[in-house]
Amino acid sequence: MMADSSENRTADSSENQKEKCCTDEDLESGIADLSENQKQRSYFCTDDDPESGPIFNPKVSQQRYTFVRELIRSYKSKKVIDMGCGECQLIVRLKREMCIEQLAGIDINVNFLDASKHLIQPLLYDYIHGREAPLEATLYQGSIAECDSRLQGWDLLAFVEVIEHLEDDILQKAPYVIFGFLKPAVVVITTPNKDFNVLFPDMETKFRHWDHKFEWTRQEFQEWGDQICTTYGYKVRYTGVGKGPDGTEHLGTCSQIGVFERLEKEGGEVLTDTTQKELQPYVVVQHSIHPYKPDTKSIQDKILLEAEYLTNKLSLDASRQSHKEEKKEKGTEMVSVNEVEDGQFDDAEEDDLQCDFQNNYSSKVHPRTCEINDTNTRFYEDEEGNAMFEVPLARLMEFDSLHQMCSSSIDLLRSVLKSSKKLTLSSDELSVLYLQPAEKSLLVDESDLQEEICKQTLVHVHKEYVTEESWDD
Repeated sequence: MMADSSENRTADSSENQKEKCCTDEDLESGIADLSENQKQRSYFCTDDDPESGPIFNPKVSQQRYTFVRELIRSYKSKKVIDMGCGECQLIVRLKREMCIEQLAGIDINVNFLDASKHLIQPLLYDYIHGREAPLEATLYQGSIAECDSRLQGWDLLAFVEVIEHLEDDILQKAPYVIFGFLKPAVVVITTPNKDFNVLFPDMETKFRHWDHKFEWTRQEFQEWGDQICTTYGYKVRYTGVGKGPDGTEHLGTCSQIGVFERLEKEGGEVLTDTTQKELQPYVVVQHSIHPYKPDTKSIQDKILLEAEYLTNKLSLDASRQSHKEEKKEKGTEMVSVNEVEDGQFDDAEEDDLQCDFQNNYSSKVHPRTCEINDTNTRFYEDEEGNAMFEVPLARLMEFDSLHQMCSSSIDLLRSVLKSSKKLTLSSDELSVLYLQPAEKSLLVDESDLQEEICKQTLVHVHKEYVTEESWDD
């Protein structure tokens, strides 16, 4: 990407962040210190202005990022490039993808890269838990018109809302650099759909963004993409994100997408020219190596750990709801009885108690039932205060993490749970039983329950994390 277009795009991203910090009163009263051009860009770029056209939920920018992330997961891409990475919002989202081992972001504006380089560095969380696979993340300063041999033959290249910012001379060079030189296995390109612009009734500018050099109709984009496939040996499928209101399907989506796959995924050396192999015009701005811990656990062990964690969490939820109802009925304060330190209750004693409890709870206990997400989690308690929770296997399979590990097979989950020392299958094998002895009763007070759930969540190594979402053009 040439310097002028990239700098303009970067400046606009910074202005957008300033606009987000303004209150609604500031915008309505005109107090915000924005030029007329800035106000116009904000008016037509945001997804949240009802007067500018359809409202998207989630925002179109987030839908684009999600599309790329899901694409990477489906291809299990290990080496990924974000060409024209801008504010690094896509890179931030990709850091947590366990399949990625090398991640590169390229942009022309070195000042902006300097300001964003901290985003690719490991967090405290990464040092505590580590990844299951290695990850190296690098930010490069460079132009899309230049060829750099270090990025040849990678698995996937993302070109998200960048192409419409290119001047014509750079646009002519981009296809060769991406498809003819770098030759990634998969290329995903997103760009505004000009056909969709009629849904922005008050649009006074020619394009959606002041820095756009053009905007393509679906036919124009597809003709351009088809020519690339013919020239460089790729195949393409077209799709998009940001659906319009009912009745506007003929206009397509707000953002159109082309997914290109290289036809010769297996092959020899990409280049034969030694000089070209040594081309390295891109300047490294930041390089970060993330800590990782090789995962030696079997899939059965992972399923068991996940099932135990989720059962414990659902049991805490049920206990909180049950005690909350009891507290409301009695009208008195409940007091925590969690006075026992870890290790003071022998595991063997707990196993014996669990066996005894399972054999006798049907005649001794007073069952109470609570609804947890439309699925019954039964909560039993005997005269001694020992609690038994019964969680249906179908409820556990509703969690995406366990559903994916078990490949949608509840029979696999059932067979794995038979080896658990903490959980026991019910007699009909449709539910799992979890014992909470009286001496280890965690909570009768709601605040204690919430604190315990927090602790359990921190201990559990999550595969997803939440970042602050931002909108772009």
